[in-house]
Amino acid sequence: MANQSSDIVIVGGGVIGLSLAYRLALEKASVTVLEKGQIGQEASIAGAGILAPQAEMDQMSPLTELCVASRSLYAGFVQEFVSRTGLDIEFSKSGLLYVALSETEQIELGKRYQWQRKFGLLVHQLTRQEALQVESGLSPEVRAALFFPEEAYVDNVRLLEALKIACGLLQVRLVTGCQATSIKSEGPRIKGVNTNLGLWAAEKVIIAAGCWSSMIDSPLPYKVPIKPARGQLIAVKPPALFLKHIVYSANGYLVPRRDGRVFLGSTVEWVGYDKNVTLEGLHHIIFWTLAIFPEMKSFAFSSCWAGLRPYCEDGVPVLGSAEIEGLYFATGHFRNGLLLAPITAKLMTDLIITEKLPKLLESFSPTRFKPN
Repeated sequence: MANQSSDIVIVGGGVIGLSLAYRLALEKASVTVLEKGQIGQEASIAGAGILAPQAEMDQMSPLTELCVASRSLYAGFVQEFVSRTGLDIEFSKSGLLYVALSETEQIELGKRYQWQRKFGLLVHQLTRQEALQVESGLSPEVRAALFFPEEAYVDNVRLLEALKIACGLLQVRLVTGCQATSIKSEGPRIKGVNTNLGLWAAEKVIIAAGCWSSMIDSPLPYKVPIKPARGQLIAVKPPALFLKHIVYSANGYLVPRRDGRVFLGSTVEWVGYDKNVTLEGLHHIIFWTLAIFPEMKSFAFSSCWAGLRPYCEDGVPVLGSAEIEGLYFATGHFRNGLLLAPITAKLMTDLIITEKLPKLLESFSPTRFKPN
């Protein structure tokens, strides 16, 4: 294949890889994205599109700070792609209702309320009656709830399509069916990526291959420890508009969509690279969903699917430069790849262009896995 070289090669064509490619192309870099399958067809489209750091995080941490910062960028992030592509990307700052069904869950909600208020995050504590006013279909077994007015969701399928188009408009080269096998270097510098299509020469290489990131050999004296976490989801179609907000619990979530569907999720399963939907996984989702919304038992089934999230062994994304000059990582986002796309693209682009480490990235460096 001709012209197998770029200033920058990104391995992985999901929401992280495409967002990075777009930002780097705005800086006039020549960018190629290598994707082993089809663009945006793995974890990026398999989720429900939740943008909810306050529901996801259990304490204030560098990751929580990063997630909240990324959420604040999202409206502008989406509008940028709407303006460039003309696509209608469903983005809704719907708010999120986090419900408790047991005394233990209610105590945990109280703790979440306290630490989030301490750090200045917007959250409201609701009684059972107040929660039923927010979502009238809730089970009377709901004991209490928190409401997070700044939580949101996005149609991830539409977002991926807009990202793909926007990258094309900026002359980003998207190469599908291209399996990266190893990083090529000479001495302390990157030279490119070896693939099933040959060598792709580049001055800088970014590994953004999700749960396949650890499969790419590199000259580093360690592996970045990323593994797949399967998540199964269900879509149902209520007979009328049913849900106004994201509803969250200790066991899963429900997400409304503009077309009337409701997405139910999700499992977290350590089954390797198996993307099968299972009866056990569906049963888990259905069981807790009906505990929160009993009337959903009569709703029409629409579809079900599964995806593989990239989980790093310490639960924290891998963002930053490695010891080899020109090698970078942007992977391991686990359940927050969509949420973290805007801030990952912004900060990683700043790092790559200026070679200065942004403060928000200090806790996420791949060098933390360097052997002692």
